[in-house]
Amino acid sequence: MKTYFLYLRDDRYTVPTLDMINARDDDRAITAAVGRLAYSPHYQSVEVWEDDRLVARLDRSDIDPETT
Repeated sequence: MKTYFLYLRDDRYTVPTLDMINARDDDRAITAAVGRLAYSPHYQSVEVWEDDRLVARLDRSDIDPETT
């Protein structure tokens, strides 16, 4: 398992919310990030990082409401 950091941009705050998850690989970390982004209408985007490597940057417009 790897540790990933999620930086969630929330329209209510100026500083991103930090969340940590454990996932087997990048694809599973991205899937978890999409779930977090869909969780609240206030979340506008999320960045997924593994240490100093940017794995993904997703905006609310990138998620399909039919699958979340």
